[in-house]
Amino acid sequence: MKTNIKKYRKFKQQIDQNSATDLASNADVLTEILFRLPIRSLLRSKCVSKDWRSLISDHSFALRRNPNPNPPCGLFLQRVRTSNIDPFVFEYDFVSFNVENEINPPFEQVSFNDSESLVLHSCKGLMLCHSLSEYYCNVSKEIVYNPQYYVYNPTINRFETLPKLEGGDGIPRRPRGMTLVYDPLKSHYYQIVCVRAVSGNDDLYEIEIYSSKSKSWRKCGKPFANQIDTEFMCGVYWNDAVHWINTKGFLVYLKIGEDHLDNIRLPVEPNARNIKKHCYPLVEGRDCLLYMNIYSPPSLMLEIFEMRRDYSDWGVAFQIDLEPHPETTDSTILQLYLNKKFVIHCFVLGENKEDGPFLVIEVPGKIFRYSIDSNKYEELCELDEEFQMCRFTVADDGFSKLGRWPGAFMFYESLSHP
Repeated sequence: MKTNIKKYRKFKQQIDQNSATDLASNADVLTEILFRLPIRSLLRSKCVSKDWRSLISDHSFALRRNPNPNPPCGLFLQRVRTSNIDPFVFEYDFVSFNVENEINPPFEQVSFNDSESLVLHSCKGLMLCHSLSEYYCNVSKEIVYNPQYYVYNPTINRFETLPKLEGGDGIPRRPRGMTLVYDPLKSHYYQIVCVRAVSGNDDLYEIEIYSSKSKSWRKCGKPFANQIDTEFMCGVYWNDAVHWINTKGFLVYLKIGEDHLDNIRLPVEPNARNIKKHCYPLVEGRDCLLYMNIYSPPSLMLEIFEMRRDYSDWGVAFQIDLEPHPETTDSTILQLYLNKKFVIHCFVLGENKEDGPFLVIEVPGKIFRYSIDSNKYEELCELDEEFQMCRFTVADDGFSKLGRWPGAFMFYESLSHP
């Protein structure tokens, strides 16, 4: 029996089209398929149709796809360079936590259209940024601070511009610190906690909170006495509260919704040497709040404490000897120990308790992943000479200011829309 090839091909094409139409119209089946796509393929799939875009963009889809928080998979490291056009240009190089590089990193570098845009803070895949604009006012004879704030998701390359934050006199004032508050497991809305001086009175501070749900700012509680010893630039969100370090030995925190500050003693007494080394040793990971304390010399020891959820006390979670293994021959790692020129960018607990915790450490020329369970250093990347010149002038104090200069911002893959 002879087969009519043309009729067969036409019939097969109709079958394929009908199957594709059935698949596209069956949201349950389509959702199960899309759940299994890597995030970058998923983002490309949004271009197939309006229905696919609507499905993938829905918050419930993102939550079902990732019922547990995504672990951080890399860092954005800030570099600052000068140019003939702009006095400062901010760029962010991506460093993957994947040692084997089996998965292509989602970025090599992130830069903004506005060369003066600067990342201030990050939380669970979103970044708080601002575009700084200052000008001299001929009338008041003062420098006018005029920033534009926005929240950015680098995974999907989407941002939302925030409304202007002005004082009662209508003049923007430079904040003492701004913290991005976001928990995708609880809500797809985020908040911004801003601490700044009261208009016309530098001895009083006030807190205002922006909600992406209401699209507006609100006053939080009453003004309070100047907290000059509290580092409000590096807030850490945990347990429905924002936490800051006070260099006199306190952890200051604000419970979201309760509108008042409280504090608890740090697990170790600060001193002049440790204050310098601990520009920001507070870390959140796998729903734990941790405080890192480093001892040197003569030994290079790192002690990590965990806060109890009821704020009753601290407990010792890790005691880590950073001294390289005697068989180590890598001169860069040895330099870490001998010269103490290093930066601990972050401490990562991993996706679950089975994953071993690790540190990400920068030394001149290289960035390493240090696995705590195995006491093993593994190189993540080399840093070119230009990159080092843009970063390492202040990076030999033991800790990077996570969320500040020298700028280390955790990256989480996220489908969330700002």
